[in-house]
Amino acid sequence: MSDEKDRTSTGVPFHEVPEFARHHVDWMDGRHGPAQKRLPSLADVPVPDVLMTLTPLHEDRPRGSKAMIDAAGARARLRDLRPGAWIVSPFTGETWAKWPNGEVGWVPKNVRLPEELRVPARNDVQ
Repeated sequence: MSDEKDRTSTGVPFHEVPEFARHHVDWMDGRHGPAQKRLPSLADVPVPDVLMTLTPLHEDRPRGSKAMIDAAGARARLRDLRPGAWIVSPFTGETWAKWPNGEVGWVPKNVRLPEELRVPARNDVQ
């Protein structure tokens, strides 16, 4: 493993991160990598209409350092996926989705997205 991969985004060696905090650091630094799930094609399951009307920077979106960490983890996880893919953060429980323009943004809790476009927070969790 490279020295860069052995360190957190703050420069701390990953092995020095306390065990109880490692899952948070994994998420924050995108160490979990992009999702590996195969999603249906756009022809089979189009981008949900609600993502055509909401903006990724929704006015009621979470704000602050926790939301920034959450968004960074979601962007890393959804990076290589098609628009409409979404995830529930293991860090805060917030829902994040990939918009048609490729941006990742927060989705209000009252919005329902197609379950077949949901990706897990980790590749090793079934």
